Amino acid sequence: MTSKTATILIVDDDEATLTSLGGFLELEGYGVETAVNGREALDKLARIPPPALILLDLKMPVMDGWEFLSERSRDRASRAVPIVLLSGLPFIPNAPGVVDFLSKPIHPPRLLECVRRFCGDPARGGRKVPAGRPTSRT
Repeated sequence: MTSKTATILIVDDDEATLTSLGGFLELEGYGVETAVNGREALDKLARIPPPALILLDLKMPVMDGWEFLSERSRDRASRAVPIVLLSGLPFIPNAPGVVDFLSKPIHPPRLLECVRRFCGDPARGGRKVPAGRPTSRT
């Protein structure tokens, strides 16, 4: 069993997305926290150590991803956490703190490549894997 090298906060209002992405990342050795909207994510960020990465949906009830980005930028501890947008909408490259974009539906190999780039690979002792580098463990 691998040790959890990084915690990832997944923010999405779709329970199936939270379950599938969270389960997949846990199997890969990452710690996972979830929130169903931006407000819940901000509340969680105030209570937990900063995650290594935030996976953020843009369209959610209560507080959407854009509002979350605006509010989060005011918090010193969480504004340094890189964010990967998850959406069917076009990528906005200059959004504050956004480092990458994954189109829905999410393809697991692309998700894993992205997460390993920012969080490292638990199977490699947490070392980060540069973009384009093979991520196979064999």
